[in-house]
Amino acid sequence: MQKVNSVCVNMFANKTLYPNVAMQLTTALTESVQRDGAFRLASPSLCDAVVSGYVSSVTSGSLRTNSLNTYLSSEIGLTVHVSYTVTETATGRVLTRGEVAAEGSYFNDDANGNVQTARDSALSYATRLAAEEIVQRLTIP
Repeated sequence: MQKVNSVCVNMFANKTLYPNVAMQLTTALTESVQRDGAFRLASPSLCDAVVSGYVSSVTSGSLRTNSLNTYLSSEIGLTVHVSYTVTETATGRVLTRGEVAAEGSYFNDDANGNVQTARDSALSYATRLAAEEIVQRLTIP
């Protein structure tokens, strides 16, 4: 990645049942590249390398249970699994590839009726963490 000065972030594919998770990851990755500043964003025809990949899965599991009902989860964790590849534009050679998993969580609070919104926020948070991890792997030798 030493000769790479500019990158293009392709739209990631979504292999999950969660709508828009790939779009959230692509947006978060683009913003993370801009914030980091190690690479310049460029169009596909002008970039040195292309970052592409897919969201392979989103898994969830109970982190805490309700003290009155141990079958009811009070906090639920989401893990986003992402595979990425960085390809050199000029030669088509794969420079690096990897997999990242990032976690977010939300509370299953039916009193407020915002479980769906809380889940979406947790998913958005996990995609941002995954994007930051990818950029960190690309910039740190």
